Amino acid sequence: MNVPSESDWGNYRDDLDSAYAHRIFAGKTNDQVQLDFRRCVLERASELSFMPIKPFQYYMLGFKQFIEKGDFEQFDAPDAANCFISLVEQMLMTKPNFIKPILTDLMPTLEFVSENQLEYEADITIYGFFPVKLDHIKELAQNA
Repeated sequence: MNVPSESDWGNYRDDLDSAYAHRIFAGKTNDQVQLDFRRCVLERASELSFMPIKPFQYYMLGFKQFIEKGDFEQFDAPDAANCFISLVEQMLMTKPNFIKPILTDLMPTLEFVSENQLEYEADITIYGFFPVKLDHIKELAQNA
């Protein structure tokens, strides 16, 4: 997959959230956005949801890369893991056509996050139980 072109971003200027996502991500490779994810994973994950389909798919794979690398700021591991699994779940509920084409690529990382919730120090009372979220993702994927 190539870095999304300017035309892949469509009418991003028509929406403040899309325009901000464009300002952070546009023209960058997934290697280049790793530091952006590390600086503020909560914001970067949110911005992904406001992108058009091609940029979303490309940079979602960059988010996967960030999760796999595990180079988080101190105390960010639980938020990073939760943002990743929750964004996939959210996109399957709201924009399944955005996420379904890359879901096979994301699934091994989703499974790893789900199986290693304790390693991410993601408290179940705060973040919910990742295996339940993964089951919901699989159910949504089957029905989408």
